[in-house]
Amino acid sequence: MKKRKKRIDKGFSGSISNDILKARNSRKIYILFYLMIAIILIAVVYIKVSGRPLNNNAFKLSLAFIIAVIIATEIHRIGNYYEINENSIIHKSGYFSTISKRLEFNAISDSHINQNLWQRLLNYGNIEIHMFARENNLIIKNLDNPFKFVEFLGGKMGGWRSRAR
Repeated sequence: MKKRKKRIDKGFSGSISNDILKARNSRKIYILFYLMIAIILIAVVYIKVSGRPLNNNAFKLSLAFIIAVIIATEIHRIGNYYEINENSIIHKSGYFSTISKRLEFNAISDSHINQNLWQRLLNYGNIEIHMFARENNLIIKNLDNPFKFVEFLGGKMGGWRSRAR
């Protein structure tokens, strides 16, 4: 049977290929850090263009701060990985050692999306996936376009449940 490719919807930062969805935390949660970087860059450029003297140590410090913030945000972002495949949801977390949690579709009862005002404006949010055993819920934090993720999950679960019968 030929596997079909799904198209990636606009606004979703994850990738969908061969009916498997892969996602990481959204970069939108770091918008304030990126704004600080932009303000520092604008200030440095303004000082250079206006012909005012720029302290060499201040320039090096601002450059080091910008690089450190970009590296820190990306390291924080790659610490969580989510995948929906044919039978389950996989959550991998960690940097040097990895913790992997797998939820089979037959253990999932429902899901909820939580978004505050800021998250709604920027279209990212948290997803709670509830299992029939209520003590083990999976919380997916700061995922870009959470409605597409839940829609994809619902489609996979519907297909899985129809195959299981």
